[in-house]
This record gives sequence, C-alpha cells and structure tokens, in this order.
Amino acid sequence: MGTHLLRIARCLRNLTIKQLAEEARVGSSTIWRAEHSYPINAESRRRLCLYFGKNAQELGLIRDEMPVEPEPTEVLVPFERVAQNLSSPQEKSQQREQGPEQHAGVWLALHATELSTLFETGWSIEEVLNSLRVVLRGTQGLPSTVRQKIMRIDDIIPNASDHVSMDERTLLCQTLQQSVAEGWQRFHTMRPTEVFVSAQAQLYLVQQTHELIFPEVRYGLYAAIYNLIGAAAYLQGSYTAAQQAYTKAHIAALEGADIWNMAQNLNWQAIIANVRGNYDSAIAHIEAALRLVVNEFGEEFVRLRAHLLADWAYNAALLQDAHRAEEKLDASARFLEKLGPHEEFDQAKWHQMAGSCMLTLKHYSRAINHLEQSLEQQAPQWIIRRALTLVPLAEAYARKRELEASLNTAERIMTLLEEVDSSMLNQRFQEYQHTLIKTFPHEPRAKALLTRARQHPMAL
Repeated sequence: MGTHLLRIARCLRNLTIKQLAEEARVGSSTIWRAEHSYPINAESRRRLCLYFGKNAQELGLIRDEMPVEPEPTEVLVPFERVAQNLSSPQEKSQQREQGPEQHAGVWLALHATELSTLFETGWSIEEVLNSLRVVLRGTQGLPSTVRQKIMRIDDIIPNASDHVSMDERTLLCQTLQQSVAEGWQRFHTMRPTEVFVSAQAQLYLVQQTHELIFPEVRYGLYAAIYNLIGAAAYLQGSYTAAQQAYTKAHIAALEGADIWNMAQNLNWQAIIANVRGNYDSAIAHIEAALRLVVNEFGEEFVRLRAHLLADWAYNAALLQDAHRAEEKLDASARFLEKLGPHEEFDQAKWHQMAGSCMLTLKHYSRAINHLEQSLEQQAPQWIIRRALTLVPLAEAYARKRELEASLNTAERIMTLLEEVDSSMLNQRFQEYQHTLIKTFPHEPRAKALLTRARQHPMAL
C-alpha cells in the first residue's frame, strides 16, 4: 500500500499529526487512524476536507467498498511494521562480532525508531512507556523459541522440534495474566487510545501463543482482553465496536466457565445498553451478573457486587424510580464498608455514582455533595474517573443556578478532556454546554465559555 493521501497532504504543508489536529480541530488519534486507512466519523472528515479544501476521496478518507460512516474496527498496533526492519544477513554477521551490549544497543535503536511513530500521533514519552510496561509484562514470559520468531507471522507457534517445557508454559501464563491485570489497573490512568493499542498488543501475543497457554488460563485471558478492548472503544464513543468486543469476551468467558469475566462482561453490556437508552435491558444484564456471583465471597466479588448494585441504582434513577435507586445505593454502600480504594470500585466511585443518581432525580444539592466527595477521594492519576465526575458536577451546579461554580468546573473539564482524548466524554461535555446555555441563555460568561470550548483542541 502506498503513502496515504491524507499523509501526503499533511506533509506538503510541513505539519506533524499533532499540528494538523490543532489546526483542523480533529483528534490526533483520529488523524492517525485515517492515515492508516481506518474509518473515521463524518464530522472529522468534514473538518479535514474543509481545512485542505479537498473532498473526502481526494484525501483518501472514504473508499468505494467502505460504508460512509462505519464504526471503527479493531486495529493492529503499529509495532507490526518492526518485522519489515529485521536485520539483513550482512548486518547479522556484523552483530555477531559485537559484544552483547552493542548488539542490544543496535536492537534498541532499531525498535525505538519504529515506536517513534507513536510520537507523530501526539503521544508523549511517558505515554509510550506506560503502554510498553503493560505489554512487556506479558512478553517477558515468552519462551525464547517463540520470542525469536514472534515477528515472523507464518512461523510464530513453535513446531514439533521446538520443545517448550511445562515451566516455560507456566511462566508464560503467569506473565500474560499479570500483563492483562496491569492493563486493567491502568485503565483509569491512560487515554483510551493508549488502552486500545496496549490491549491490541496483548491480544496479539495471546493469539500467537494460543497453543502454549493452558486452557484454564487461555479463555480468561481472551475474555479480559476483549472486555478491555470494548471498554476502550466505549470511551472512544464507538459503541458498536465495543459491543462486538463484548460479544467475543462473553463467548470466551462461557467457554472457560469463567464466572468473574462473565459477570464483568454482563456489566459492560449493561453500560452499552445504558448509553443507548435501554435502561430496562441494562438492569436485566446487571441482575444476570448478580445471579452469577451470588455464591462467590472473595473480596473481588464483594467489590463487584457493590459495583453492580450501584450501576443498577443509576439505571433505576434514569427510569425515575427513586425508591429503587436509593435501595440499591444503600445495598452497594454496605458491601463497601470494609473495603479500601481500588480501581474496580470503591467509596470514591460509589459517591460518583450516587451523585449521578441524585442529579438525574433532580436532587442537585445532594448530587453536588456526593460528586465533591468523590473528587476528594480520587487518586490524582485516575483521569478517566475525574472526568466522569467533573462533567455531572458542572451540570449539577448549572441546574442549581450556581453559575460561577459551574463555569469553574467546566474550565477544569476542558483541560482534562484534552489529556483524556475521549469522544464519549467530549459528547458528555457538549451535552453539559447545552444545559448551561439553556439555563443561562442571556449570561455573557456562559456564552464566552461555549466560544472557548469550540476553539479548544478536544478530540472528536
């Protein structure tokens, strides 16, 4: 495949991906996807066409065989191109004459150059390193025979002559499990694009070592990774892609009789049903998940039950069932009484959910109280949680007609949204703006905020 037309147009203007994103007011990750022939949404196409003065075909943004506006599908990480840069026989001969430190240095330079592609999409060094930490956790357990061949697509699984011991297989399973667990731990601290790329890399490793992973571990890995891919797609606003990933996760969890991942998957499917306005369906998913874990008593399952009950409360609130919402919130809180902070669910997340319930039920003072408590208890690195808390807080202040507090909160949101780069959260913020201007239609400060928001380089 030749150089993409959008990349050519960008390079002719001497623009980096980040500079084009700022000029055209389109997300960096959106431009990267377009230049690698993945579909982008109609508004992003419109802005790029307007900026370059060309139509979508001239920029390579749509193809005859491509639907006009499909949901993004799973993508392979840019790391796959490393295979094209493997050393030539002459280079390998020269490297054998070098010491191990020199050999490692050459290898590091080669692959660091490939990873530098991520810098063009606006990633920072810290973001690249965060994603690498997650992926390397899994690769360190690869048997040497697999590691040497991992970039040869036609010969990744060892053949009969490549013996892999039980100890090596055990280590592989352990490190892959640790890698996936770390990916989930970092879910609230990384941008959705980083999570998506890291999860795709993890999926690639699991797929290519499929036969070496013990069956009792294999299905849980697939389920957890597909759930993570779905969660990242959800934050990117790609709900169809998220649902597709959740379906794959559900099948994997069923095949492995994995109660934990089945319950988690049902909760994520409830979240997708929720964003589509199917609140009764969301509650049905949550009830099914609760039935699965009713006889599980480990701390992680107690925390999961608290999470499920809080999500039930939120859907009940959206159905204006105040009694059921209060009942489920109280039940959720009881499960959390002896549990500390945790990325899965904790007191801070409970206050966030309770605040969102109170906002929906028009109890604005109670909503503000819960949401402020949530912010106080959140770890500063949990940027996704912070954004999910600040948006309803800004709305609660607006609906209570506390303009100054609402505007101050909105300013914090705009700064955070640029860092988070989530289409779903950007949409939530746009909904807040509609509430703000509807509540304060003649207030100059509200109009000024909307003007700044339109000029802000938030991703679409």
